Amino acid sequence: MKTRQSNIELLRLFSMFALLFLHFYVHALPNSIIYAEQSGFWKNLPLILSSLTSLQVNIFVLISGWFGIHTTPKKVIDFYLMCAFYSILTYCMSLGMGSAFDIKDLVVSFMPFSLMKGWWFVKAYLFLILLAPLFNKAIENMSKREFIYVLCALVLINSIYGFFGQQTINPSGGNFMQLMYVYFIGRFLALHVHVDKDKLRKWTAIISIIGVVLYAAVWMLNDNYLHLVKSATFLNRNNPWSMINSISIFLFFTTLRFDSRIINWLAIGAFPVYLIHESVWIRNYVYENLTCLYDTYPSGMVWMIVMGIFIIYFISVLCFDHIRASITDPIANGLNRWCSKLIMKK
Repeated sequence: MKTRQSNIELLRLFSMFALLFLHFYVHALPNSIIYAEQSGFWKNLPLILSSLTSLQVNIFVLISGWFGIHTTPKKVIDFYLMCAFYSILTYCMSLGMGSAFDIKDLVVSFMPFSLMKGWWFVKAYLFLILLAPLFNKAIENMSKREFIYVLCALVLINSIYGFFGQQTINPSGGNFMQLMYVYFIGRFLALHVHVDKDKLRKWTAIISIIGVVLYAAVWMLNDNYLHLVKSATFLNRNNPWSMINSISIFLFFTTLRFDSRIINWLAIGAFPVYLIHESVWIRNYVYENLTCLYDTYPSGMVWMIVMGIFIIYFISVLCFDHIRASITDPIANGLNRWCSKLIMKK
C-alpha cells in the first residue's frame, strides 16, 4: 500500500471505469433498435464518450511499463488465482442465470488462460508477464539511441503496417503485440523522459484536451457525413492518434502528486472490473440486458440508469476483491513457498 502512487492509482480507476462505457458502446448499443434509429445528440453521446474511453488498454499497459513488470513465481500464481477465482465465480453466476450445467465448462472455468473465447487481454497480459524478464534485460542493456531505434521499429510494425496496412501482426491493437509495443513505450518514458513537472503538466494537459476533442470531432464528422472509414477504426488501439492521446494523458497524471489511502485501497481491485463483466460465461447476458434497457427507457433516463448501474457495479467489485484476496492470498503464499523449496532443491 505504501509504494502505491495515488495519482497513478486514480488513473487506473478512471481507465477501468471508462472500460465499462467502451464495452457498452461496442457490445450493447449496436444491437439496439432505438439507437439505430436515433440521430443528433443521443446518437453522438456514446461516440463522444468512447473517444474518451478507447484509450484505457494503452493507459493500463503504460502504467505497467512505467513501473516495470517484475516477474516472480508469486506474481504468476497471484495472477492465475485471481483470474481463476472470477472465472469460476462467473460460471456459477451463469448457472444462476439459467445456463445448463456442463462438467466440461466447469473444468474449463478453472483454466482462465485456456483457448476459450473471451478475456483476450488476460492471455496477452500473461504473455507479457512471462516475457517481461527478457524485455527488461534487453532494455537494461540498451543505450538511449538503441531504445529509440527499437521504438521506431515498433511504431513501424504496429501503427504503420498494423493499423494503416492492416497486417495480421497487429491489425487492431487487440493482441499481445500491442501490449509489448505499449510496454516498451512505458519503460522508455520512465527511464529517459525527464522534464520539469510544471511544464510537462501544462503541455500534456493542453495536448490531451485538444487531442481528445479533435478525435471526437473527426469521429462524429466521419460517422455523420464523410463515411470514409468504419467507426470501429477509431477504436483501434494502435491508431497513432490514440497512442499520442494515451501517452499525453498518462504523462499528465504522472505530474500530479497527492496521497489517498482510499484511492490506493480501491485501486487494488480495479482489474476484476474487467474480469467479471467480460467473462465468457456471463458477458452475453450482461450486454443483452443493457441493450433491452436502452430500448425500454427514454434516452435521457437510460443514460442516468446506465451510469447508476456502472457506479454500483464498479464500487461493489472494488470492495469485493478484497474478500477475494483474503481467500486466494493464503493459497498463493502456500504455492509460492512450495515453488521456492522446489527451486532451492534444484
